[in-house]
Amino acid sequence: MNTFTTTIYMALICFAFTAGEKIETARVNTPSGPINGLKTQNKHTGMNLHEFRGIPFGKPPVGPLRFKKPEPVDKWTDVLDATEFGAGCPQTVSEYTPDFAPRNMSEDCLFLNVYVPGSLDESRKLSVMVWIYGGGFMAGFSSQYDGGWIATQGNVIVVTINYRVDILGFFTLDHPAALGNYGLWDQKLALQWVHDNIASFGGNPDSVTLFGESAGGWSVSFQSLIPSNQGLFHRIIAQSGVVNRISIMTKKQINDRTIELAQKTSCPINDMSKFVNCLRDKDYSELLKATNYESSMAQDRIESFQPPYAAVVDGELFHDHPITSLDDKSTEVAKFFKSLDFITGYTSNEGLVLYFIIFPKMQEIYEFNVTEGIPARFICEGMVAPFVELFYKNDTDVKQKMCSYYTTENSKDEQSMRANDFLGDIIFNYPAMEMLNYHTRLGGKSYQYLFSKEKHIEWGFAALPEWTKGSGHGEDLQFMFDMHTVMPSLNETQFTPEEKDLSDKIIQYWTSFARTGEPYGGEGAIPWKPFDLTSRYYLDLDTPLALRSNLNPKMVEFWSKEIPPIGLEPLERVIGHDEL
Repeated sequence: MNTFTTTIYMALICFAFTAGEKIETARVNTPSGPINGLKTQNKHTGMNLHEFRGIPFGKPPVGPLRFKKPEPVDKWTDVLDATEFGAGCPQTVSEYTPDFAPRNMSEDCLFLNVYVPGSLDESRKLSVMVWIYGGGFMAGFSSQYDGGWIATQGNVIVVTINYRVDILGFFTLDHPAALGNYGLWDQKLALQWVHDNIASFGGNPDSVTLFGESAGGWSVSFQSLIPSNQGLFHRIIAQSGVVNRISIMTKKQINDRTIELAQKTSCPINDMSKFVNCLRDKDYSELLKATNYESSMAQDRIESFQPPYAAVVDGELFHDHPITSLDDKSTEVAKFFKSLDFITGYTSNEGLVLYFIIFPKMQEIYEFNVTEGIPARFICEGMVAPFVELFYKNDTDVKQKMCSYYTTENSKDEQSMRANDFLGDIIFNYPAMEMLNYHTRLGGKSYQYLFSKEKHIEWGFAALPEWTKGSGHGEDLQFMFDMHTVMPSLNETQFTPEEKDLSDKIIQYWTSFARTGEPYGGEGAIPWKPFDLTSRYYLDLDTPLALRSNLNPKMVEFWSKEIPPIGLEPLERVIGHDEL
């Protein structure tokens, strides 16, 4: 029996509508409680769509719940108004991209949004895609990403979720007073809510795909290595980000962050429980100011290889570094990862983000203008040296090999692109290959892509220099989401017919994978062969599409044969009751 009832009423809702406009709504009765959402049409496809916005899945993580795992929201009996988006989680507002931040921020931010194509009918059993936003674990919010385009074009239910970021999401002492990973726990709780409630929207809880980009890709990858997630999702798409050897905070990093935070907040650290309670008493804006990554970035060299707060081995989600757990096929982590169908890939110039973090002081010290190019000296001394210092204990042999590999005597433009390659390879490109190798060796079904369509997003705060080539970090998103909702200052993407066809095919590949585990791009699309350890197939997402093999062989050879793996710390307590 259908549990849905539809009503129509007049109201002022969401900034997208004007007062006095007739708004059609629809109600769904879920195990959590009755929910009233919007009945609308997607502007890209013109198809009917139901949107349920700002559904709470966790209790507000405030007061004593700050720096703790989230608690499930209590069930409700009154009809929940889900016609407006919930608040975004607190985050620092960048002076460069002020409208990238949520319009409304609050610690009461554990909300999700559900986009249902066509009619509401429990019997439809549509596949579900849960989107996790990026932002370096420092920023982002779910309403940035309008799931209606993918939902209506691919005939899947799309869910976008909030999770805590920055210090509120990842502060840790590796001590029972603050074990960290709260943002990952938020994601996990949202997935549980979807599992328990999505059937009421016409979704199939046994066909759920987790997908995300950048830190969202890291999140997808982290969740795929947590065996207790068994049954919550079945396929994963990690775009421009996977778990890697520098994903987990080290003992030194945790100690350094803690000492710095204690100094800036005047909270005593002789007792860890009192220290955390002192931080709980602070307004979140004071904590964000004390940990402002943008203002504390090194001005004389590149050290932006990790976010200031990230995942940790907490003894519950992760009992060891996740990469270590994949070395043994018999571990529960390896078994769960193998069970998931897996797509991952990256853009052709992930390291293009480097251009935006080479500050004037760096250019002054190394005597160059970044708009004209990046010299070899800066790569060796301003990029490679700090990386080797942080992760290879200043190993001179490693430093020399990296310096030699990422510099060239060819053109200045090519030299500049090698700087981009260095940043892209260590954070995005080689880690993706490493995870594909793990998954394939375990016996899982894997697919690889490269997004190489060059269509730059004009972010507005800096024009790209002429020497740049390829598709930058995040530029694939405009082929799946309306970038105007991601950043209102951006113009809506204008596609050529060929680009529109590419966008259609990407969405078809993604959504067919969500339904069947096999990515099919529709009529006329290139068949996408699974990744294997011999041919190493990948789909080149460009105009035209192409199936190729053996992506970046020199880079893979260098990092797998010439450079030793970054050492992974054993699980042990970092800060005790009386330490520091």
